[in-house]
Amino acid sequence: MSPPRPATGRYLVETWGCQMNTHDSEKLAGLLEEMGYLPASSPHQADVILLNTCTIREKAEEKLFSRLGSFRELKAERPSLIIGVCGCVAQQEGESIFLRSGLADLVMGPRAINSLPSMLEQVRRDRSRPVDLGRREDSIRFDGHRARRAPGPRAYLTVMEGCNKTCTYCIVPTTRGREVSKEAGEVLAEARRLAESGYVEIELLGQNVNAYRSGLVHLGRLLRDLQRLEGVRRLRFTTSHPAHLSGEIIEAMRDCPSVCEHLHLPVQSGSGAVLERMQRGYTPRRYRERIDKLRALVPGIALSTDIIVGFPEETEEEFRETLALLREVEFDQVYSFLYSPRPGTAAAETADTLPLEEKKRRLAELQAMQLEIQARRNGRLVGTEVEVLIDGAARLGNGRLKGRTRTNRVVNFEGPEEMVGRFARVTVVSANPNSLEGALAEPAGLDLARIAVYK
Repeated sequence: MSPPRPATGRYLVETWGCQMNTHDSEKLAGLLEEMGYLPASSPHQADVILLNTCTIREKAEEKLFSRLGSFRELKAERPSLIIGVCGCVAQQEGESIFLRSGLADLVMGPRAINSLPSMLEQVRRDRSRPVDLGRREDSIRFDGHRARRAPGPRAYLTVMEGCNKTCTYCIVPTTRGREVSKEAGEVLAEARRLAESGYVEIELLGQNVNAYRSGLVHLGRLLRDLQRLEGVRRLRFTTSHPAHLSGEIIEAMRDCPSVCEHLHLPVQSGSGAVLERMQRGYTPRRYRERIDKLRALVPGIALSTDIIVGFPEETEEEFRETLALLREVEFDQVYSFLYSPRPGTAAAETADTLPLEEKKRRLAELQAMQLEIQARRNGRLVGTEVEVLIDGAARLGNGRLKGRTRTNRVVNFEGPEEMVGRFARVTVVSANPNSLEGALAEPAGLDLARIAVYK
């Protein structure tokens, strides 16, 4: 690799969306720094601004163009400012972004990451407006050590990208393309470098991560291979599809001490009829069977899920079936959303006749029930001792720290700043639906596996 050129200015990457987008932004930042750019603290300081977008949520396009419009005065003051649109909205909208906004200088899809340097050079050279929506394997083959990772003891590792499913509400196969997996040897090599750099928790990423396959290596085998790496204390993987949660994966979760007792397993609805209209490929009964096996083989596992409320033609009875599923399973966390049609999906062609106010009522009822469940489940932990990996200051500050348990619960507690990056034992003293309050169960001066450096 040729050495970076002298600094050519400053950059800012804004990220919307999932962990995959967050890690893509780390890759973009790494490429920019290889080119000689330095991080900017604000848009006014930046010479390059990249908007790394997500198209899953409602009004994603409006959010993008509103943000572009906020740079109008800045662009007028500094015409040399380069603004790029990246990610899933870029893939979906393509050149039409230029028609709706004269402020964007380049458009790049999520699987064309390595094009960034040449596209920036093209903009600087002749002020053209390049577009790259290629479906290459740039992001999956990207050498992870080139990413500019966020500080902390955790790291993302992309193992697969894209999805071969045909869920009627989902735009991911259109924006991210079909499934492609990173070779197992490359995954192990990148994980080994992360461990050597001081990262003690690695989260494997993929739109349908449990469909991972490299030759004869499936996700269960990959977890077992990663388990053998020295220095990797915790392993996670997201996002999983219920239809691909095999017995081999669950058994690997049971057998590998480094694999955390937490799984995000989107169910979307508790109604079989709705799941069929969504083309999810499983039934509520099959989903419950997977949950039962998880809890039997991985005691104490925490489960989170996604729920879509108000899918086209959802009846009150079908909604009640979703509430019944929540009561039965008792998820530790639920991400719930009002259905909104995504352009280009099959469901968008179905008349969305359910009034918005009725959707909101159902969502509020579901969220209220789930808060009670979370409060009850978290309350059972009061008085217990948990292991946390400390990653920074608590959200409300006040000199407190926050850490995350193996079951993905946030714990806030008082402790010295120098403990950031350490593992610690914490006694849970109180609980609320979304986090725990704790007290250190070990002397603050004890050596608690300090992570020396993050690279």
